[in-house]
Amino acid sequence: MGEPLIVMSLNARYGGRWDGEGRADDRWAPLADLIADVRPHALLWQELTDWGRDPRWQAAAEQELERRGWGLRFLVAPSQVDFHTAVAYRPDRLARRHFETKYSHLTENGYGVAVLADRDAPDDDPGLTVISAHLTAYSAQAASIEAQRMIARLHRYGGRGVLGGDINHMPVGDAEPDWDAVEPYNRSARCLPRRSPDEPWRGNRIVGEVLGVALTDVAAHLADTTGRLELRAPTATGGLRVDQFHVTKNLVGALLGYERRPAASDHDAIVMGVDMARAGPGRAWV
Repeated sequence: MGEPLIVMSLNARYGGRWDGEGRADDRWAPLADLIADVRPHALLWQELTDWGRDPRWQAAAEQELERRGWGLRFLVAPSQVDFHTAVAYRPDRLARRHFETKYSHLTENGYGVAVLADRDAPDDDPGLTVISAHLTAYSAQAASIEAQRMIARLHRYGGRGVLGGDINHMPVGDAEPDWDAVEPYNRSARCLPRRSPDEPWRGNRIVGEVLGVALTDVAAHLADTTGRLELRAPTATGGLRVDQFHVTKNLVGALLGYERRPAASDHDAIVMGVDMARAGPGRAWV
């Protein structure tokens, strides 16, 4: 590949609704402006409420981004709770090779597995496998099982992959937030049980531990290797870095950077760069 590949993840907070006739939620315009400003080649989007019920919203979103000068094509995954995730890609840079959603129903919010390749890449190039993840917020244990399924699918198609999105649970190595300031239902989902009332709350890091078996946490890796500890900063209300990128080991040496961008949401957007020319070998898949 030529220029660095820019990947962006964004939680729309019950958003993304624009019907092409002037009716939109009031945050759609600033979200679209942010996407056009970042100019990602691949966008991982979560909380696209009701996109599965009304296809006009997807079509109008594509038109609006085209009007802003950064057109993307969306691949939307089914969701049992109408809380859709999507992978979008820049068609003048990337070509869609495959999009799989057959295991989407086994997760709360659904997900799809997109295989994207540079338009000039030969047929045996493994391309890049991408998942927009929105793990369940209601149980760290359940979210870890969802993560295990996604890890397996991420490695299915060539072994070069990015899993990114709203992971909803504590990463390994981040500082504990002020758990007393967190809503009790969120502590129930994200903390380990206390053995006594005097024991401090501690985050349940099982999701980060499961992801770390097979993948590398991009922000954490770059924070640790560059000394820029601010890369571990929270990305959402509640003091947690819930928005995360995790990459296969053969992409670690190709990472170019990571940043947070304020968004019209209760989450920051996160952005990473990768130089695919420096990526480790994948494998051809059939």
